[in-house]
Amino acid sequence: MKRTLAAVVVLVVVMTGFAFAQDRAGDRPATIEELYLSQEIEIQIISSQARSNDRDSKLLAIETVRKLYEAEDLNISQDLFTVIESLATEGTSREVRSAGRVINYFPVVRKEAAALLGDIGGPGAKAVLLEMVREDPEPMVLAEAIYALGKIGLNENNEVTDHLIYVLARENAQYAPDNNLALATLLAIENLVEQGAALDSDTVGMIIDISTNYRYITIVRDRARAVLAGLTGRE
Repeated sequence: MKRTLAAVVVLVVVMTGFAFAQDRAGDRPATIEELYLSQEIEIQIISSQARSNDRDSKLLAIETVRKLYEAEDLNISQDLFTVIESLATEGTSREVRSAGRVINYFPVVRKEAAALLGDIGGPGAKAVLLEMVREDPEPMVLAEAIYALGKIGLNENNEVTDHLIYVLARENAQYAPDNNLALATLLAIENLVEQGAALDSDTVGMIIDISTNYRYITIVRDRARAVLAGLTGRE
């Protein structure tokens, strides 16, 4: 009940900001000053939620940004991007401890932040996601970050594909590889190949191994075959 009430309070405040920005008089367009103030209020609310040590508050901050961004009611300023970046590394690069225990280790928060970065796109989002691929220990977070990288599609000097190939090689070496992580990696590679990324022979061989490796479930092997078919179609 308390969580529900908190969510209602936040939404009421955000909508109040919208109403203020739209028209204090009733009909006239909002001024630049009013629009700026409205967005400043929204960012303050989101930042406050993100700084909380409560997992649900952090998730609410991400969901608020996502909804406002999709509705084109919010610009991703540098300050707001910094907030999103902090959520993407919550509990890994930024730790909060109590009695020697990390109390802000929330993989689901990092996972949702990665998905949001994929929606936002751009070089800044790509840089944060690459850091997540290098540093995050949780397969579900890695899978979301990798999928987001494929969605963004920026692959200068094969920087992204090199990271993804490393992940695939590591999973292939596991006795019980993570199917979701492997699938996300294949989907990202497929998307990057469609946009012109080149794969070397070692990588192609790795994908061939996945397509016939029965430690992976059928959907993963089928996706590996689809990636190979796409490569064949280009030759």
